[in-house]
Amino acid sequence: MSKIARVSRVDFAAESGTGKRCHGRLFSLSAAPLSRGRRLSLACVVSKKVAPKAVERNLIKRRCREAVRAHMRTRASAPPLLLVFRAKKEAAGATFADILRDIGGLVDKVSDTRYNTPQ
Repeated sequence: MSKIARVSRVDFAAESGTGKRCHGRLFSLSAAPLSRGRRLSLACVVSKKVAPKAVERNLIKRRCREAVRAHMRTRASAPPLLLVFRAKKEAAGATFADILRDIGGLVDKVSDTRYNTPQ
């Protein structure tokens, strides 16, 4: 992931309480608007309760990021949003196709929402 798309601690703090939260079968998505001139930023959070081994957590994160990339390629223009995906326990045993379907649905729900973007 490029440095531009990475999420900083400041972005995490700004995300709390200002956006929208959607729940899927495998992930929960928190979305918040970003300031003008910024692009789409995303983070995938996988706790040790979901996947106790680091190898499993990293696999879920890689699949999550790739699913978002694949879904955004099909969309013409993405609004400047901060997307924070939080994995549920069901994500540990899911296939990439399941993750792609779940994330696609969540991103579609959130991207159709209108936000009052900060100036």
